Amino acid sequence: MRLFDHLKPFAIGLSAFLAVTGAAAASETSYYRGKPWEVVLHLPDTQNERPYCAFRTSLWEARSISIEKMIGAGDEVAIALRVRKESWQLPDNQTTTVAADTVMGMVEVPMKAITGQELYSGVPTVPVLLYNVVIGSMLDSVLAARQPQPLTIKFSGNEPLWTVPALDRFQAFEMNDAFKRCGLDLRGMQSKAEQDDSSQQSTSPFGAASPAGQPPAQSSASSQSLAAPSDWEFYARDEDWGHTCFVQTHNGIVMVGFMGSSGKDLIGFVSSLFSGETRATWHVDDKPAYVSDGGESDYFGWHEFGQLPMELLDQASEGKEMAVTGGSGERVLVDLRGAAEAVSKFKACFNK
Repeated sequence: MRLFDHLKPFAIGLSAFLAVTGAAAASETSYYRGKPWEVVLHLPDTQNERPYCAFRTSLWEARSISIEKMIGAGDEVAIALRVRKESWQLPDNQTTTVAADTVMGMVEVPMKAITGQELYSGVPTVPVLLYNVVIGSMLDSVLAARQPQPLTIKFSGNEPLWTVPALDRFQAFEMNDAFKRCGLDLRGMQSKAEQDDSSQQSTSPFGAASPAGQPPAQSSASSQSLAAPSDWEFYARDEDWGHTCFVQTHNGIVMVGFMGSSGKDLIGFVSSLFSGETRATWHVDDKPAYVSDGGESDYFGWHEFGQLPMELLDQASEGKEMAVTGGSGERVLVDLRGAAEAVSKFKACFNK
């Protein structure tokens, strides 16, 4: 699928804010570490580079494939592809294409040698959306919910195919979640940077004069109480048994949440904490605790717990903290501040 054929006159010009040289980062924060992929937040050590979230191979030591998400001015998202091999001796600024089999079929991405060992996809003078669609389809294939796919990269020259094996469904679920969390943190960094810039100048969303007869609004106590930040997330998607609703949060690497489908019972789930069959207590603040038997899900890989009442969701919407404690002393504590909105969406989805 040659989405870029009509762009060849200006195919691979790099925009200034994406001209990343591949130099060593000042720091990297890991959101998921495993094989064959990892997720990191890359913070550059120079001001002319932008931070990015990298969905990067960890399979090989001397080569890598990295799908990178950046946030530009006005919250514009840009997705880039970086391919590196230590033994390459690439001609500076030479352009080529790499191809990949994705959910959209075979796609080709224009690339440019930015060092002797590294190819990088630049953002051309046409809309960034085109790169986002093509490279994004590669990520969509790797993280496909029903059946994650391997990623095979085909080069124009005599470089052999590179194939990254497929994730299992639980890995794909966790990595998709990790990449989303990295993206949220990246967006927060961009917002802070824009606020710091705007603090140096006076701006207004209004014109020179306010509409006649409209006195300035008086701020109230309630208007100054900002909503509590929340790491709770709601989403829904089709699984093998039908449309399924999820609401979840994290404490470190441990994920805690609920899932449900219309006509089915509420299920609680916890990842990266328990092993084998277990019994756990779900407890919000000083409310009554609920005991539930759980085991590892063959489908998702996390631990699932039934026998949980809908009242637990009501408590989570209004509470401060929720603890899940196992019979062998395993315990995770999650913050409920700001969870009400996500839980409300989950309940509406669940009750359809």
